Amino acid sequence: MPEIKLFLIVTLFFSSIMPSLKSPTMKSLTPAPQVESVSQLWLDVSLGPPLVEWFNEVARPDDIARVERVEEIGLLDGVTIGQKLVVFKSAAEAERLVPTIANQVDMIGYNLEQGLANPADEQADPVGSARRMQALAQRYGLKLAFGPDHDFALSDGVAVAPYVDMFVLQVQRVQTESDTVRDFVLPLASQLRQANPHLEISVQLRTEGNVEGLVDLIDSMKTSLDGVSILTSPETVETAMALITALQTRTTSDPRAVPTLPVPEAAPAIIQGVRPTWLHVGGALIVGAIGGAVATALLCSSRAKAQHKQYDYD
Repeated sequence: MPEIKLFLIVTLFFSSIMPSLKSPTMKSLTPAPQVESVSQLWLDVSLGPPLVEWFNEVARPDDIARVERVEEIGLLDGVTIGQKLVVFKSAAEAERLVPTIANQVDMIGYNLEQGLANPADEQADPVGSARRMQALAQRYGLKLAFGPDHDFALSDGVAVAPYVDMFVLQVQRVQTESDTVRDFVLPLASQLRQANPHLEISVQLRTEGNVEGLVDLIDSMKTSLDGVSILTSPETVETAMALITALQTRTTSDPRAVPTLPVPEAAPAIIQGVRPTWLHVGGALIVGAIGGAVATALLCSSRAKAQHKQYDYD
């Protein structure tokens, strides 16, 4: 009986310390949208007069017709399908003008960039400026899109994400450099979704260059995106039409378009207190060895005493 009691005590002891060797629950990443093909991504199209009628013919209900300046808002009156978006470069200007045009649009955009086109005080406080735009959008029942330049996206994007509905990642200046684009978009998109699980994310392209190459680029990132924003110009109307058609009809993945994320060569880091797998295995082996040794010792002791009792009977 003493051996049984000792064995139970040892068993309970090691059972109590085993949970400490298990991996704590890792914080789950926000899941990316379940996109199986490029054709499922919505399109956000910068409109000029030559594209309005064609947009009405090919657009889907979740596509977006966009004008870059409030002076062009009359173009949206001719749009009969999808959502309507007008872009502002100043929160102060938006606060002044949105009350007069709110019934003409579904969304307002905030294009915050470094330079003379944006007020210096708004550049100095991106989060505060985005919150002003959020309050304005909510006041009139509108959605808010945020399209910062590359530097603002990296420095303040995650902090701004909780206050906007749509985040446009501008890659048009490097759209021919696929690896550069993916290195920028893929990690940041994941961080933005963690900051705002309801956020919709797009990348912005120009209607220039090889159409199939641009679609391949989008194909390689599609599981991190919700849509594609497209900058057009009067000189590239035919390219715009070809690109939009190609995006809407790409239903299978191009084998050349392979998503790539940097793979660290060093040993995996310990994240948020999560012990690496080798420590789990090592800890389990140590505990198992100690437990086995104790059990063996107890068994040998029990057998020795049993033999001693048999000798006494003789």
